[in-house]
Parts: sequence; structure tokens; C-alpha cells
Amino acid sequence: MKKLFYIFIFFLPFLAIGQQPWYQYSPMDYAWQNVGLGSSKGETAYISLAFSPTDFYPYVAYSDSYYNTKACVIKYDGTNWVNVGNPGFSVGPVGNCSLAFNPSGQPYLAYCDGGNSDKATVMKYDGTNWVNVGTAGFSAEIVDYPSLAFSPSGQPYVAYGAKVTVVKFDGTNWINVGTPGFSTGEYTSLAFSPLDSLPYVAFQDSYNARKISGFFINLSG
Repeated sequence: MKKLFYIFIFFLPFLAIGQQPWYQYSPMDYAWQNVGLGSSKGETAYISLAFSPTDFYPYVAYSDSYYNTKACVIKYDGTNWVNVGNPGFSVGPVGNCSLAFNPSGQPYLAYCDGGNSDKATVMKYDGTNWVNVGTAGFSAEIVDYPSLAFSPSGQPYVAYGAKVTVVKFDGTNWINVGTPGFSTGEYTSLAFSPLDSLPYVAFQDSYNARKISGFFINLSG
């Protein structure tokens, strides 16, 4: 019995190795690979990336110097990057793009609208053209770094600075969510909690030495 035990111990490492896959990993397994290189016409800025929930393709929004820094959106169809609507579709130059999809897969774009005194504008792609969602340049003042997100019910919300404000589209107009301009700040980022479906906004807080702050709207108050 003792002899059989030693034989088993001797072969155990080989049995264990035999259970391991023989695939040899290479550095390329962890390398970033191009998904289309140099896809824009000119120099780009204010890039925003999002994935469609329906076709699962990556979409990219940006301003393109070839089109006088107007808005462009492209998507990768598995082989090539193709335009989503006409390139340079905005009225004027755009800044700080924020691209998002509603639950049915329709792309929306929020941006600082140089064609409307640097106020906030949101557009959506209707399958043929990019069209305004509500009034172009709807914000009361110049905006910094708008952030677009959809509520679980599919309603578009936008947060923006320099006086941090959150608005939502009621089907006709953009209306305030809570008190407008509740803090001075920039670099807003808006998201909805999966636990309580409430909107949260984070930003660089000018009231607090430009440190990061976060707030949520108490809908029960």
C-alpha cells in the first residue's frame, strides 16, 4: 500500500499538468488593437464613445476641423467606420460632446453649441437626419461639459456647468430637475442609480477647492 501511495505522489504533478490547457499566451493577447485608424476627415476634438444597445456597434461623436469643427458621428460596422447621418450636421461649431443611446437604440448627442452662444443643445438621429430635441441652445447661460444620460424610463437628462444644473426633456421642453445652478463646477458626469433609479451628478466643485463632489436629487422631498 505504501508503495502505491508513493507512485501516486510521483505522478500527481503530471496529472495536474495534464489538466491545464496547452495554449501558450503571447503579449498580443493583451495588446490594444486598432479598430479603424484615422477615421475622421480632419483634426478632431471633444470625442465621446458609446455602444448601441441594439446593434452593439461602437459609435463616436466628435468635432471635425474638416467640417469647421461641427459635429460628426460615425459607427464601426464590423469592417469600416461609416457616417451616421451627414457629417458636420450641427449649425455651428461644437464643444464637449456627450453621446448616449435611449433604450430603443436611438443615438442622442448633447454639446456646447457654438452656433447658439455656447449654450446647450441636444440632437437625435431619426434614421435619416440629426434633428433638435426641443429648442437649440435651450440653457439659460453658457454651459461647460454637458453630460447626457437616460432614465430607466427612457427620458433624456442633461447635466452641465459652470453653475451646475440638471434638466430633463418632458417631450416638449427642457425643464429643471431640482434647483438650477445649485453649485459652481465643471466636468459634470451624470448617471442613474440601478438601485433607486435616481439621477446622480458628479463634478469638479468650485465651492470646495475644485475637489470632486457628488449629488443626487431627492425626488421625495
